[in-house]
Parts: sequence; structure tokens; C-alpha cells
Amino acid sequence: MASDRQSRLSFVIALTIILGSAWIGWWREQREDTPTPGGMAAPMLAQQDPYEESPDPTELEPDEALDDSATAAADVAEPAEDVPPVDVSAEELAALIAAMRSEIKEGRLLEPIDSSAFAQARRILAVDPANDEAREVLQKALTELRDASNPVVPDDLLKTAEKALALLPEGVAEDAVAVELRASVYNTRKMRSLIVRAERLSAREGAGPKTFASAAEAFRGALAIDSANARALRGMEDLQRRMIERALASAYDLRFITAGKLLDQAEELQTGTSRVLDARSQVMAFRAQAEAENLSRFKDALASADLEQAENALAILRKLVTDDKQIRDLESKVVNVRLYGGFAPGERFGDSLANGSRGPRMVVVPAGRFVMGSAESEEGSSNSERPQRQIVFTRGFAIARNEITVAEFRDFVQGAGYTTDAERSGSSAIYDEKTGRMTKSRRANWQRSYNGSRARDNDPVVHVSWNDARAYADWLKAQTGKTYRLPTEAEFEYVLRAGTRTAFPWGDGDPPRVLANVAGAGELSKEGRRWNQGFAGYDDKYWGVSPVRTFEPNAFRLYDLAGNVSEWVEDCWHDNYLRAPDQPVAWVNPGCELRVIRGGSWGSSRDQVRSAWRGSALADSSGARVGFRVVREL
Repeated sequence: MASDRQSRLSFVIALTIILGSAWIGWWREQREDTPTPGGMAAPMLAQQDPYEESPDPTELEPDEALDDSATAAADVAEPAEDVPPVDVSAEELAALIAAMRSEIKEGRLLEPIDSSAFAQARRILAVDPANDEAREVLQKALTELRDASNPVVPDDLLKTAEKALALLPEGVAEDAVAVELRASVYNTRKMRSLIVRAERLSAREGAGPKTFASAAEAFRGALAIDSANARALRGMEDLQRRMIERALASAYDLRFITAGKLLDQAEELQTGTSRVLDARSQVMAFRAQAEAENLSRFKDALASADLEQAENALAILRKLVTDDKQIRDLESKVVNVRLYGGFAPGERFGDSLANGSRGPRMVVVPAGRFVMGSAESEEGSSNSERPQRQIVFTRGFAIARNEITVAEFRDFVQGAGYTTDAERSGSSAIYDEKTGRMTKSRRANWQRSYNGSRARDNDPVVHVSWNDARAYADWLKAQTGKTYRLPTEAEFEYVLRAGTRTAFPWGDGDPPRVLANVAGAGELSKEGRRWNQGFAGYDDKYWGVSPVRTFEPNAFRLYDLAGNVSEWVEDCWHDNYLRAPDQPVAWVNPGCELRVIRGGSWGSSRDQVRSAWRGSALADSSGARVGFRVVREL
């Protein structure tokens, strides 16, 4: 009898082993051949740590990497199909139950997973699906794997939990404890995937604000699952450190906008630390130092007219200075050096002379372009003013704001011991009011006015020749070390027009109001004379020269270009502009005797006040209606 019982027990054990082996073989076949949702082989049965097995989250689409939908949890560790029940005797079932109890007694509830009480309970349910004891053992095992107070599975139990879920029969897989464990495993895997993604993004070479923002988002997602996860918390601290390091490196590369964004991100990542505040202080100190150094470098470069160095310093300052107005001011200084020698258009200045006095007040003329000469249709024009041509000033220049005065010319004569052509020849032409004509006078020289009377200090100097005017410019050059000269004909017409294209600087007709010292039919001399060829009804209250700057300036802030006295320019006389230079340079032929006179005077006819009018005279001649002004190159 005992022998029969022993035989039956042996049979039951052998049957159990056969059934278990068959089930394991079936499970392996399912693992190899049956894809999980998404096309990957049963993820819950991986043999590597999930931190390492997860696909590179940086290669996933954002929604895929960060998906936290509730339905996704249902895809974790789908239970295997039940093995069809096997008909065994009560003795054989009792042996399986005894083996299960023995494993429990030995403390092997879960491990090893294929021979523990869990494994025995799974086998019992394979032959007796209604066995409550085995079902309770499975539920107890699942409960051991899950901490109800923790949304994730502990690291040391994750693999076991995955295997256990994979081995659950369908009947137990739907129990609440199994559903909760499956959700915990899903959350754990998702959290680990987020941490891996965050760590890889954080460590990426050359990471910037966008990459760091994605890393922070992934870390926050992991902490949203498990707020106490040590690895995610350490990762957040390390990410903040990397953000600060990258911010400082960006600041040293003068990328302050990027540095500011990174520090803002670092502050949002973890508030209440001094690290961000210290980093901001470093960035601000470096920025202030770099700004001061490059401003000094910029100013030194401008002072020496080193435009290349100035532009280099300005390029750096654009990254340092946040005030757009300050940058525009610096840019204008570079333009002013390039075009105006460091001055600004419209600026007035006077150079100091070696004798201790100051030279004539100069005005900086802006670069630009204009059409020189007159059209054939212009009333009163002549062929000497044609053909018209466009002249471009690529660089500005400075010109005296008014004609050189008697007082300014006196400084030259006394300082240089100069004798004028009129003084050497013994005469100059003055206006004889008795006859109403110009006549030679032996007492006329630069100290006399248009009618031979003593000139006032602030009258424009007359009775000077082209040679005298040129000598004065050369003296200024020697006194200042700057390039002074007479204006070219193109320069004179450019400043006379001051942006206008009409026959006269004020328009195509008579002056709309008193604008210049020109001949007008409304004027009356001491002898009762009137101008026959002046502007009808015009009366500027001066018969003869007026003190300089008596009338309003033009758009370039220059005085007396249209009237008072005509002026010598550098050019030789040519009958027309055929073959004239297309640049604003003087048109000079060696040894020429006739020089050009431009601009109207107090006694000029109406046609001679036009902007395009030009006249000529011998270089050594002088008279009561011609003076000059000078140009200074910048």
C-alpha cells in the first residue's frame, strides 16, 4: 500500500514538472514570436536594467517620450493565456499545495521566480483555476512587490515585478492588486525613461537654452511621478550646475542674451539657492568690465582714425550694450570719422592757430550728391553752365560759415607780413556812386570797403585777388597743420544749393522775403540811384556790402553764399563743362590765368544770383564785389 502511494506521489511530481516545463516552453515561444503593442518584444521580460534598456528618449517624438495617458498602463505586462486545466487526482493537487506551503514556510514567496511559492501557486491554478489559496498567494506576492504609498516599484523589485506580471494567469491579472502593480511598473518605466532622456540632454555637448529646457521638462515629468526620486533630484541639481556653467561660458563668449536665458532657467529650476545669484554677479561684473574696456578701445581707435579697430570694438559693444540709442551714437561716431574726420554734419568748429588766435569758424557739410549746372530751359542761363552732370560727395568737408572778414584777413597780413596784389599794383576797382560804375582807385586795398571807405572788421574782405585768397588758405594750413584751401567750383555750388534744384536757392522766382544781400529794385542809394537789373520790389536795406551773417543761413547753416560778395574758387575757367571731372575736384590746367568766381554779390544782376551762374577774372585782379571763403578737408 505504501508502495502504491509512493508511486502515485512520484507520478504527481513528474506530472507537475512536465506541466511546468511545457508552460515555460510555451511562454518562451510567446516571448520570441509575439510582439507587444508598438512592435517590440515583451518589454516586461527584459533581462537588463530598465535604465539601460530603454530606447534613447532623445530620439523619440515629444509626445511619445512623455506620454502619460491612463490607457498606456494597460499595455504593460499583458498576462499570458491560461494553460488548459489538467485533470489530476486529489493527491497530486495536494502535493502541489504542500510544495507551495513549503516554499512559503521557507520564505521563498517570490524568488526564485520559477520555483517559489508564486511559481507553485501559478502551477496549482493551471490544474485547479478555482483554488482560492493559490490565488491568495499570488495576490500576496503582488502586494509584496508594491508599496501602496509609492507610485513606483523599488529598483530591486522591478525585474521581479515584471516577470511576475508576465506569469499571471488571466483570472488573477484582472484583480485590483495586479492592475495597481501594472500601473506602478508602467510609471516606473516611464519615470526611468524620462530620467534617461533628461540626463542625456543635460550632458549634451554645446547644449543651450532649448536643450536644457527639454531636460528640465523631462526631470519634472519624472518627479511628477515620484517626487522623492533621488536620481531625478540629483539630476535637477546637476542640470542647474550645468546651466550655470554654460551661462558663464556664454558670457565669456559675449553671448549675454543666451547667458541671461540660461540663468533664468536655472533660477526657475531650483529657487532659493545662492548659486544663480553668484553667477549673475559674475556675468554682470564681466559685462561691465568688457564694456568699459571696449569703450576705451573704441575711443582710442577713433582718436587715431583707426576705423578697423573701431569697428571691431563696436562689434563687441553691440553684444554688451543694451541701450540702442547708445549704440546708434557710437555707430554715428564711426560714420563721422569715416565721412567727416570725427566731426558731425552741421557741426561748427574753429582750429587754433600757432600764433594763439583762432581760425575762421567752419561748418561740416554732409556727404551727398547734386546735379551741377543749369538746364537749357532755365531762364537767364548760358552754355558755360552746361552740360549738367551729377556730382557725388562720398566724404564730407568743412567750409567757412561766411566770407573771410577784414579782421580775419588782417591776422594773416600781419602774421605773414603779406602784401596783396592790389597793394603791389597800387589800385583796385571800387564802386563810384556818382557815376554808378566801377572805377580804379589808388587808395583801395583790403582795408577798404566796396566804395573806398574804411571797412568794418566784420565786413567781408574785398579788393583781394585769387592769389591773395590762395595765400591766406596756405597760411591757415601752415598755422594749423590742417589742409585748408579754396573751395572747388563743385563744392561751392553744392553748398549754395544746399539740396535745392531750382534756379535760385529759394526757388525759381524772386525772393519771397529778405533772404540775402542782393540787388533789388526797391533799394535806393545815397545819390538816389536804383538797380535796373535787380529783383523787382526787393529791398534788403544795403547798398553795398553788409556785415557777414546779417541774413539767415541756408539749410547747411552757411551764410551769404547767394549774395553780399561773389567768391573766388580754386578752378581754372573753362567755357563749359564738356570733359569736366565727374568728381567734386577742382578742374585745373597748369598756368591758367583766369579763375572762376561763383555766387551773387550786392551789385549782381538778377541772372548772376542764380545757383548755376559762373564768372571769371584774372588771378591777380581784385575789386569791390569779390571776396572768398576757405574749405578745410576732414
